[in-house]
Amino acid sequence: MAKKLIVVESRAKTQSIGKIVGKQYEVTSCLGHIYDLPAKELGIDVDNGFKPSYQIAPGRGKLIKQLQADAKDAEEVILATDPDREGESIAWHLARLFPNKSITRMSFNEITPKAVKEALGNLRTIDMNLVDAQQARRVMDRLVGYKVSPLLWRALNNSRLSAGRVQSVALRLICEREEEVEKFKPDEYWKITGTFKGRDADAQDFEAVYFGSSDGAESKEEETKIDNETQAAGLVETLKACSYAVKDIKKRSEKRRPQAPFTTSTLQQESSRRLNFSASKTMMLAQQLYEGVDLGETGSVGLITYMRTDSVRVSEDARADAAEYIKQNLGPDYLPDQPNTYKSKAGVQDAHEAIRPTSASLDPKNIAKYLSKDQHKLYQLIWSRFIASQMAPAVVDVTRCDIAGNDKHLFRATATVTSFDGYLRVYGIKNKDDKEGGDENGSPLPDLRAKEPLDLLKIDPKQHFTKPPSRYSEASLVRELEERGIGRPSTYVPIIETLKKRDYARLEKKSFKPTKWGVIVCKLLKENFADIVDYGFTARMEDELDKVENGSKDWTKLIGEFYGPFSKDIVKASKSMKFEEKVEDKCPECGSDLAVKTGRYGVFIGCAKYPECTYKRPYGEPDPKADSGSAAQTPSVEDKCEKCGSPMVMRTGRYGKFIACSGYPACKNIRKNTGNVNCPREGCDGKIVQRRSRNKRSFYGCSKYPECDFVTWSKPVDGKACPECGGLLVHAKSAGENIGKCINEKCGATVSLDERDSSEE
Repeated sequence: MAKKLIVVESRAKTQSIGKIVGKQYEVTSCLGHIYDLPAKELGIDVDNGFKPSYQIAPGRGKLIKQLQADAKDAEEVILATDPDREGESIAWHLARLFPNKSITRMSFNEITPKAVKEALGNLRTIDMNLVDAQQARRVMDRLVGYKVSPLLWRALNNSRLSAGRVQSVALRLICEREEEVEKFKPDEYWKITGTFKGRDADAQDFEAVYFGSSDGAESKEEETKIDNETQAAGLVETLKACSYAVKDIKKRSEKRRPQAPFTTSTLQQESSRRLNFSASKTMMLAQQLYEGVDLGETGSVGLITYMRTDSVRVSEDARADAAEYIKQNLGPDYLPDQPNTYKSKAGVQDAHEAIRPTSASLDPKNIAKYLSKDQHKLYQLIWSRFIASQMAPAVVDVTRCDIAGNDKHLFRATATVTSFDGYLRVYGIKNKDDKEGGDENGSPLPDLRAKEPLDLLKIDPKQHFTKPPSRYSEASLVRELEERGIGRPSTYVPIIETLKKRDYARLEKKSFKPTKWGVIVCKLLKENFADIVDYGFTARMEDELDKVENGSKDWTKLIGEFYGPFSKDIVKASKSMKFEEKVEDKCPECGSDLAVKTGRYGVFIGCAKYPECTYKRPYGEPDPKADSGSAAQTPSVEDKCEKCGSPMVMRTGRYGKFIACSGYPACKNIRKNTGNVNCPREGCDGKIVQRRSRNKRSFYGCSKYPECDFVTWSKPVDGKACPECGGLLVHAKSAGENIGKCINEKCGATVSLDERDSSEE
């Protein structure tokens, strides 16, 4: 009897699905796209309805022959690629391989026996609306990339640059936030905290914060802003002389409701906050959990639903499954009076459920031994969030106590205490930055009575300064893109990875900071392609792609509406795009103006009279020939050049910092930046130097490479050795504390570094 062939995208799925469907089906994988646009040409016929020219993807020739051989004796080919636009497009291309076969499409949101068998019972044809939506996005992105990028290459003399329809908008967000940070001027303010105690023998002391003036009526309370030390000191003296009593006590109970189960963006955000996972790592692990994990005798099991979704919808079966688990394991008190439901944001595709476990009974602690450490962390997060979303709200008691000083000054103390933990029993606070349903179990206030006299034990004024807006982390950038309607669940990770790969932005202390390349590219795009980097325009394009998906708009018409104005911008930019940025310094060689210039190896300062004058220096460094009294001296390394006797200075080049002769260009002597940390390898007299890998990630290795191949990803601790064995200490973190950890596996000693400048990390 001829079998039916099921084609999935990844090898991991073949085992999970094969176990469910039985021997009458053969399951094989296509490993993603088998056809794509050509790599080295536009591949779009703009004069013929924007017809794409698809080619066999590199390295897929043998795979195509194998798929055709697998289907030779099959009576039906069932395409079971991922349930999204990308998966539908892959299925469409796969269908071309089997021209004489019966082709059907199956789609499922989770790899469970019920979901897969239901999908087999509801086979359908390929949804060309989904295919067209993916094709429109691909064509639009290709037009932008292949038309704009060459203009950047020519203007900036660097063929490694690129422009992208959505990545450019994300870059603009990062660059504009950096401008806000640089322009920010902090404002000083002061807070005054008082420590009070009742006069009963067993009274406990507590703290309250100065609020402002009061004439005894709540309507006349006015918060006082304390701007400087003089004002604070005068107020402190006044407050010390006051007599205090409890003015008012207010108590109320609040319900804190659980948040919805995860979407793609909220999973990436929460995974970053709680687990310190990057967006790409989160999605890689989620893909593994979705495709299936071997659970011993049970076999391969898909643990979560499809992980690319913008919906918070949950099926009735899943809701009932969670309710049964909660009732049996936590008790009926933890079930809400009515099942919790959540409403997705306006404009979401809602094609899939929220990200949730395929079965509530698959408790993370019971399957931990089958998962890697990181898989277990992410599954625990997804499982806990979903179970919590179906639980009763937490109840907190909030107490506010106002304390009056001579009926003229007001201190205020607030305490929040959890009276019923509800969903917090499963999904509580994990770190100080977590604002999504945290543990409110703070310290309660003492039992106080209205008009009860209080003693002021201590008064503590503290200076503060307003802080600049935070730079975007991966999590907050994804949130900003989502809130602006830019991108979709499947595009967030590629956007972030492209920005890092192109070196347009770098993560410093987990926050994006634009490089000079990024700032320059963003500036040129804003000047020449306003629509491409316009937030509203990009969001509208996403809405238009959604219209293509639901069949209300033809994809070629959408591309035509986009390409008309865009092609005019291309023509205009090809004539006018250029980069100019002068600096205040004059050329030390000829006295002409200096300018910021760009080239294959980076951004630098060069003479405007080039090629008559060839003076140049790395961008961001002052003139090494400046007067010794200048405040902008290139940092000296307290050494002399062994070739000419000039001072040696620290410079920055394509591969990081290095030591060079200040007599350049007359003397071109350079050395590696070795630092002060010795290589821990026995018998090696090298120093540890910072290097960068091909994907721009920093690591640390021996200056004697290749003679010594010692490397570590962790930053060495400068000037401090292991107190136990004298070995190399590297920076690490433990429960938020900065520690140094011995790199010697036989030792592994740790030492606190909190007294050191942790900003170096």
